[in-house]
Amino acid sequence: MGQNKEQLNKLLDFIDELAKDKDNAWFVKRLREKYGLRYDGKIDDIYEYCIEQVIRDQAEQFYKDFPIKELVPGLQEDFMKMEFCHRRNSFDDFSIAVYQQIERITNEVCSNKKLNEVVAKLMGHPAYVASVQLSDGSWKDVAVSDRSTSSTYQIAKLLFGKEKAVEKSMSALSAQWAVDKIYCILYFLCYQAKLKSQEYNQFNEYKYLYKAIYQFRNLNHRGSVLTDDQKEIIDRIRPQQGVYYFKFMQALLFYVEGVAVGLAHLDELYNYAKDQKKIAVSPFNVLGKIDLPEKSTKRIK
Repeated sequence: MGQNKEQLNKLLDFIDELAKDKDNAWFVKRLREKYGLRYDGKIDDIYEYCIEQVIRDQAEQFYKDFPIKELVPGLQEDFMKMEFCHRRNSFDDFSIAVYQQIERITNEVCSNKKLNEVVAKLMGHPAYVASVQLSDGSWKDVAVSDRSTSSTYQIAKLLFGKEKAVEKSMSALSAQWAVDKIYCILYFLCYQAKLKSQEYNQFNEYKYLYKAIYQFRNLNHRGSVLTDDQKEIIDRIRPQQGVYYFKFMQALLFYVEGVAVGLAHLDELYNYAKDQKKIAVSPFNVLGKIDLPEKSTKRIK
């Protein structure tokens, strides 16, 4: 059973102090022999070995309760890569390691037949549910079975945007583009298809973070040309990489915990969805061209 981080850090400090004393050279030599470490007069190797143990312990703790057990070993290895990249201040490689964890989870979850049926059935349903604010200012949660709606704005439009909602709603979850799969899981599992209107800003912030993680992952593809939208994301984040280390990690944590909770309640959502009527996603209305008199200088807003 792994020790906690505080205890291991104390051990590192203790080893550091021991190694500074020449009378303890035998101790450093013994550690080197025991763990196969090279020694050049410093304790860097020993320190790095202990750091690796700390990070492995963190990875095990992070995925300890994740329900898809066959994914856990790979997720833990990717988590460790992420943390090592963080220590080296290698943001691009860090972002790739974050994405690899999200990708492992996404690919497995999107093969779930029940979730695919839920997504296909509810895409045209209202995106927001009604909830009641209590006297203490908190909001009362709602069960899926009590999914009363507070608007007619459709789920597909929230996930994909008005212009692409109809087209993308016709594709099965397993056939969606990578980032669109993530958006679907965010809504249907992390928020359990019970998004409240007051959670709109938080939801969109997570959408932005997952898109940003995906775009930084794509920088690894040689020869790719950035779109204006991709360039805007990269240029916004580059000067704030120190902050986005933690934003990306928060997005990963929200995804991992949200998927775990969402899968635990998937049967409830599935039973609700199968009794619902499928609603077509309404098209995005584009105004036709308006011809103005040749001499007119007015513009219609």
